[in-house]
Amino acid sequence: MRAYFLVMLGMILAGCASRDLWPVERVDPDTAIHVTIMARPWIYALDDRRQSANNSHFLSVAVVEANRTGTRSYWLNVVTWTTRARGKDDGEGATTGPIEVLLGWPSRQVQLSSAADGRSAAGVSEPAITVPGARIGEAWCPLSAGQVAELGGGAPTAMTLVDGEGRARSYASWEVDDASLAGFLKATGPGTR
Repeated sequence: MRAYFLVMLGMILAGCASRDLWPVERVDPDTAIHVTIMARPWIYALDDRRQSANNSHFLSVAVVEANRTGTRSYWLNVVTWTTRARGKDDGEGATTGPIEVLLGWPSRQVQLSSAADGRSAAGVSEPAITVPGARIGEAWCPLSAGQVAELGGGAPTAMTLVDGEGRARSYASWEVDDASLAGFLKATGPGTR
């Protein structure tokens, strides 16, 4: 009986470990839009060898669904942040205004444009992503359901932000878990409606 119990416990724990991460769902307090956010954002680190690990700039990236009474839109939310102490930021990594976001894989690249109105274009009044450092900037890029499904095939290995003045900053994959988007796709089903 004890062996049976241990085998069943092992199977239950294995089942829990293989589950996809379920997305975060909430209703925006100002717009009453139902928002679904990837459970864990993808994190990319500024690809700059001159900076130490505790003195770096990062991107947190998440796919977000905004549901306005059945009308769904998809967004790529990109937040730049730093681990530097406040007041010591040199502006590197900052994103202001509309930017271009280049998603890079070994065999291809996809270019997205950010919405000029930022999160209000998505109907969201509060930040979708919480970051562990000081926020520098934020961009919201509209996505088609097909683009969301394409992201489900695997997260970009690199991201590049191009600001309004043409300056490009490249970020390499740091903490990226495809299970987070897999759970989002199961909950929202873009491309299947």
